[in-house]
Amino acid sequence: MDKNAVVEIVDRFRRGLETRGIRPQKVILYGSHATGFATAVSDIDVVVISSDFFGKGYWERVEVMSDVIYEIFAPLDAVAMTQDEWDGGESFVVDFARNGEVLYAA
Repeated sequence: MDKNAVVEIVDRFRRGLETRGIRPQKVILYGSHATGFATAVSDIDVVVISSDFFGKGYWERVEVMSDVIYEIFAPLDAVAMTQDEWDGGESFVVDFARNGEVLYAA
């Protein structure tokens, strides 16, 4: 999958979240697609940062993101965080994604 296809899939994902009331402040691409080492079977790894995740539990976040991933039918793996969670850096995902590529910033 080329970079343009990845960007388009991530944009469709972001727009799908917006239709469900999640307004991303940032979407960060990390993993093999960000580093240029993606293969034909690589998924697309993103972190979505949004204040709309505040007060939502883990499974509630997973549900809304899974619905969108199912709708766009793409090999996407997404992690939902608030800005405070991102800034706190208490997730191993943050360590990987810090050097990622910001594909969207509000």
